Amino acid sequence: MCKLKRSNECSLREVYIESNALFSVEEDLLQKSLLIIGAGGIGTTVVDLLVPALARIQLGAEITLMDGDTVEASNLGHQNYSKADIGTFKVDALARKWSNAEGVQVHSVAENLRNLEQLDDFDLVVVCVDRPEPRRLVHSLDVPWVDLRCSGDGWMVFTSDSDSNLVDQMTPDHEPKSCQVEGALDAGNLEFGFSIAGTFGAQWVVQHLRGNTAPVQSMGSLTYGTLNFPTLEVKA
Repeated sequence: MCKLKRSNECSLREVYIESNALFSVEEDLLQKSLLIIGAGGIGTTVVDLLVPALARIQLGAEITLMDGDTVEASNLGHQNYSKADIGTFKVDALARKWSNAEGVQVHSVAENLRNLEQLDDFDLVVVCVDRPEPRRLVHSLDVPWVDLRCSGDGWMVFTSDSDSNLVDQMTPDHEPKSCQVEGALDAGNLEFGFSIAGTFGAQWVVQHLRGNTAPVQSMGSLTYGTLNFPTLEVKA
């Protein structure tokens, strides 16, 4: 190759090949592919923190948003949408919002996560849904992932670096749940645990993209502070 020759012996073709090889390596480092599953209170917080942050620190990424829900009037206030978004797919509204972000590509996939094939070819995965089945699919991946959860003013976060037994124990079967406690909005109350979970997710992604140490897990309440995870059940 040209780099082993004296500079005056390099052909234009060799210079072109080496320059593009170097460019490709840099692109691999910068353009990581990120999947964010769920575009509710947590998901919109992650996106709205992450995209401008990546643009500000000039850290490129390709972000895919996956969610099959449409924006409803009941979503406003705790999910980052406007009245103009009502009736459109959540992921389309978010992708349109950030379509001009510098150095960050945002794509939308208006479907719910149902099978492992939908998770192919992503470098990092963020799951912020209210159902255990999609979470378990993400937990089975070999790539880094973060699982963001909330209820009322509380949050719970696991990552691929968490103890898998703890993650399994804390992912029981349950019906879908809103990030707002049942009846709270009708009673005039809105709580912000979703914003803490989303902030954790944005921090986790940025540090992974930078190749730095990322946070591992967290559980707490805005009212009661940091909470301890339960002791693992020891099987005989």
